[in-house]
Amino acid sequence: MHFVKAMTGTLVLAACAALVPSASAQTLQVLTAGSSAQFGPFAVAAYALAKSGGAKAFHYTVKASAPCPGSTCYVALNDSRSSSIPQEPGNLWVVWSTNGIWAYLSVDSTVGVRNFSAVPRSTLDLAALSALPVSATTNYTYWSDGTNDTALTSTVYSALNHKALTAANTDIRPEDALFATNRALNTLGYGTVADTRSGHSGQFLIGTSIKSFFTAADFATPVSFAIAGGADPFTGKVGPTEITLPIGAAPIIFVASTATGSTTANASNLTTANAASLFSGSGKCAASLVTGATGPVSAVLREALSGTMNTAEWSVFVPGGASQETGVNPKAAGGNPLDVNCGSGSRFRAVGTGDEVNNVASHASTVGYAFFSYESVGGGKTDRYLTYNNHDPIYSESHAYNGVLPTCPVVNGSYSCPIANGASFPNLRDGAYTAWSVYRMITDSAGQAKAAALVAKAQALVNDNIPDFVPFTPVCGVTKGAGNDPGLALYREHFVPSTITTIPDSVSITANDGGRGPTVTCSVNRQTLPSLTLGGGSEEGGDVGGGIEGPFTASNLPGLPGHTQGSTH
Repeated sequence: MHFVKAMTGTLVLAACAALVPSASAQTLQVLTAGSSAQFGPFAVAAYALAKSGGAKAFHYTVKASAPCPGSTCYVALNDSRSSSIPQEPGNLWVVWSTNGIWAYLSVDSTVGVRNFSAVPRSTLDLAALSALPVSATTNYTYWSDGTNDTALTSTVYSALNHKALTAANTDIRPEDALFATNRALNTLGYGTVADTRSGHSGQFLIGTSIKSFFTAADFATPVSFAIAGGADPFTGKVGPTEITLPIGAAPIIFVASTATGSTTANASNLTTANAASLFSGSGKCAASLVTGATGPVSAVLREALSGTMNTAEWSVFVPGGASQETGVNPKAAGGNPLDVNCGSGSRFRAVGTGDEVNNVASHASTVGYAFFSYESVGGGKTDRYLTYNNHDPIYSESHAYNGVLPTCPVVNGSYSCPIANGASFPNLRDGAYTAWSVYRMITDSAGQAKAAALVAKAQALVNDNIPDFVPFTPVCGVTKGAGNDPGLALYREHFVPSTITTIPDSVSITANDGGRGPTVTCSVNRQTLPSLTLGGGSEEGGDVGGGIEGPFTASNLPGLPGHTQGSTH
């Protein structure tokens, strides 16, 4: 199936028109791609915006499969800079109402950043409208009103098909995403298409796709790009100035399988050193590496372009003494898809949060990791979560740990979560739990206002409805008696990642931890809340795995502009 523009006059379009009111006034608000971890939280936020003012809102979801083009490649990102760059399929949600249209394609953080930063910018390409399948229910179950999917209208379809991204969602900063791409291409062995430009001998522009062991349709492709005013490596053109909006911090959690016969059914804790030993293979997948394991344990790694992978790599595994990519040769047997023996266990690769969590759940005696969110990780699955260095990633130290992932069901149109109103992830907030990163949305001046509105809604919802992350800036409760969230009170020091300035024609970066957000005055439960951390506005450089500063209080705010060199990689 080749991607084509919408056909008119078909029975499908007539049926859509009968089901959904006229959408002539609908305009595109945000078209974003990237982080699989943020796919759920931003679906909730976009749907809330769509329903604002009592508007009737609709949603559509689809899961695409490779190859592209192909009969099941319903949606993909098209990077037109080279015919050798494969299209990147992913899972899509679209929400719309008379308030506008929002859409999100779940791929890797780095893939999203690359497709947004490419010059020209990548487009979202859909199969013919008549070929797009419509779920009898929905491929995503956290819509606030519990409704089923609706087929796209011709207006919504036309607003999205072949349109350039207006934003990208990422778990790591653009500098870290560029570093991760360069590392995959030039250090980890995935590069295949050489960079023939003068001075770039030995470098690669395009790599082989990093594949999932479990799901043939899931892959991520390293492709070179530029950031921060640098010239695009394919076209030589400089794109618009990019704006990075901080969203909030979420923890990486380790999950273990409780499938029948699992040696990890009662697993309870990982230390930094043991996590590095397990995921690097140096510990031979021994039971002793995971507290509570009763036999050999297999590790499920994420792909090198993943924001989740890079957060775990530089916050856990490398500090623990060994990269999770140790001994991985993508050109050798068992290297891609990854299936490498380590003692009595194995190391496997998953691509995307769903691929990781679902396959840890269904494959006995495995341990993996993911950013926590109620939509993608919390509850209803057979895996359990572990403490890390004996600190709980979700609950306070006083909570009786049992490894059961919490749930947040929709009850009578409201989310019923166990923790909210400024109390989420207490061990992340106080600095005890160190495996975390700050989510960001990248946009430009043309898309900034609409992207910022979506980010603000996501931040508000984590306080009053579904606490998926710690909001970067303070958030006011909307109902009397509800709490206010003081926001994130610690930050990671920024630094200049290696390779992004050493490769010829690369950008110039000066590390800057950034500034604080504005002070917020809440009209409900009257309270003035200062932003407690750095990382907005003027921030520059990478920060994944950077040194942690804080937590701060209103009387102990971090200095401005302030920078202390963090970790480097």
